[in-house]
Amino acid sequence: MKKFLLFLLGMVAASSAMAVTPADPTGLRWYDCGDESGNSYLTFTLPTVDINGNSLDIEMMGYRIYTDDDQIFTFNSSQYSGIYGSTTDIYYYNWESGSDLQSNGVYFYRTNADGYDRFFERRIGVQVFYLNDNFGIGGLSNIVYYDLPQASVPKPANPMIDYWEEWGDFMEELMLTVRTDSNGNPVGDDWTIEKEINGEEFTVLDPANVSFSIYTDDDQLFVFTPDDFPNDFTEPTTEIPFGYSGYSIDQSITIYFENHPAYNVETDRFFNWRIGVQVHNTVDGVKSSSDIIYLEVFPQMHEASQVTETSFLADWSSEPNCMQQAGFQGYDLYVVNKDNPEDQIVINDIPTLKNEAGENIAGGSYLVEGLTPGATYQYYVVAKHTFSNLRSIQSNVQEVTLPGGGHGYDVGDVNHDHNVSISDVTFLIDYLLGGDNGACTICADVNGDQGVTIADVTALIDVLLSGN
Repeated sequence: MKKFLLFLLGMVAASSAMAVTPADPTGLRWYDCGDESGNSYLTFTLPTVDINGNSLDIEMMGYRIYTDDDQIFTFNSSQYSGIYGSTTDIYYYNWESGSDLQSNGVYFYRTNADGYDRFFERRIGVQVFYLNDNFGIGGLSNIVYYDLPQASVPKPANPMIDYWEEWGDFMEELMLTVRTDSNGNPVGDDWTIEKEINGEEFTVLDPANVSFSIYTDDDQLFVFTPDDFPNDFTEPTTEIPFGYSGYSIDQSITIYFENHPAYNVETDRFFNWRIGVQVHNTVDGVKSSSDIIYLEVFPQMHEASQVTETSFLADWSSEPNCMQQAGFQGYDLYVVNKDNPEDQIVINDIPTLKNEAGENIAGGSYLVEGLTPGATYQYYVVAKHTFSNLRSIQSNVQEVTLPGGGHGYDVGDVNHDHNVSISDVTFLIDYLLGGDNGACTICADVNGDQGVTIADVTALIDVLLSGN
């Protein structure tokens, strides 16, 4: 054990000898040849120093080109001399004055001429790399972009989601609203009910330019496929035109998921937490989109934090754009002793959070106190209706073991797995770096100074090395 820890510490010390990180490129400029038969080009200034101001060996330096959403550009021999096959990395030996690949710019041929599509829409960027002693890629600068001027396209007003309804074995449906004026036309983000009532101007969007997309859980874009929606689509799509009316989507924008293969399978549902909508307005190829507005269908319980011998913080908070199911207001929190199921605590009527507009936001938190030291608790929440006995499907179940209670080591058992090991060092470092990872803060105070700092990492390593 001691030899392993010494080896690990040696590896950590070796990794501290960081690769040379070059400073960022500057002075990016883009010339577009338009529909000419000439060539477009990107110019820039490469750094001569690293991020600490130390001089660089230019022969150890190179660059990469990126576009739009950090998509790396590939150079190939059919377009550029001096390239064998294809590569994303332009080394020093490719830089030649007067060539297509220089130390201060790159030429791109006929990017907008007839028959050629421009390989980026919004931006083009440069990243500098520096080789290590083995002539592999070492340190990397940030990607610095040049942004193309974009036409101004009105942003759609944020949508609303009225409800998600489950019909058991029959179907599931989502009711959503794309914001419209009193004439049923979609509107931009400067629209308000007050403006319409008072006769003030606001942006009315062309319905032919408006569409919407569905998102699930962690901003995962939902794809409507012919297999899942055979009566609606002949090819996969992620955007539904405003006003579309089909078998599974009606004009009031209710989407029926009865044909989705996972719609009623608990273990393979196409979302586990929330479902959302984003509205798009696309004019002459330029798209502007609303925020993604989510509806929380199943509360999402996070790992416990602020763990002590007798308490922990249960947290199921969500982002501000994640609304609670219509008609539901408040939560019941269930905390159950895993080893003694009869030892159950139910905290009722935990209020729903509200945003600045007074709308219900999904989620909340609660400090559970008066627990048994050393016990393991499972906990979850259920959203409930204000005026009836309706309950949502319960959240995911989380588990936390409290320190104390004669479970062996307490001090140093940061991840409270009843064992003090090198994994506790990693867990403690993650906690100090800002990760809310549920660390046992009492156990993490290894040096006993009533605080958790980097000094406790050193103390914990000393404990492991000494075996005491």
